[in-house]
Order: sequence, then structure tokens, then C-alpha cells
Amino acid sequence: MPDVDIPIIDIVVIDISENRPMPGPAADTPLTPLSHAILLALAEGDLHGYALAQAVEQETDGAVRPGTGTLYAALQRLSEEGLIADSAHRPEPDEDQRRKYYRITELGRGAARAEATRLRRLLGLSVERGLLPEELG
Repeated sequence: MPDVDIPIIDIVVIDISENRPMPGPAADTPLTPLSHAILLALAEGDLHGYALAQAVEQETDGAVRPGTGTLYAALQRLSEEGLIADSAHRPEPDEDQRRKYYRITELGRGAARAEATRLRRLLGLSVERGLLPEELG
């Protein structure tokens, strides 16, 4: 059977109120390590920016250490994509009242789950090809 090139069609959903593409990640688009780490941290519960930075650094054993600008740019992007949203949680009276808390959305949970599945597949391939010990697969 001859090889046939099948065109790939991109589907873009347009927001007719502003005539621009709707935000949101494609299901097959990998998350950045920072975005995935943020979603994993928020899957545990609502957090404010500084606590998120600490959680990301701790959960990645220091491999991901976002600076303030990088963190807030990622939070803005994740919010625009609908993966996270503002939380109803408010600071305690003795805490800084300017703190903004974030929560993961159902879309964010789905994106984190899809990324974990993608990473699990890659880990399995790494074991199959002798790059990692079998107990990691």
C-alpha cells in the first residue's frame, strides 16, 4: 500500500463577541514544566502566588524555580486558557490582604491528567529502550 499524506486540519474556535481565537490548550499540546507543576500544586488546594512558587520548587526538588515575573506570567496565561481561576478563598485577617488565591478548574484538571498520561507513556518508552530501570516504568 503506498504512503499517503493526510493533511492535518487545525480547528480554531472563534469567540464571536471579540472575533478572536478562544483561549485554551489543545488536548495534544504538552504543558510546560512550570504550568504542569502549578496545576499539580493547585490540585492539592487553593494557593496564593508566593505559596505556589514554594510548592513548585519543593515538588520539583528545585528543578523548577520560577522568578516572580515568570510565575505571574504563567498564572495569567493559565487563567486566560481557563485552566485556573481566582479562588473564593480570602486571606486571614492577620495575613497580607493583597494576596490573591488561585484554584484549578475542571479544564485544568483535565489538562494536568492529559500531561501525566503523556509523561507516563514517555516514561514507559524510556524503560523499554533501556534508558531507565524497569522499576520506574
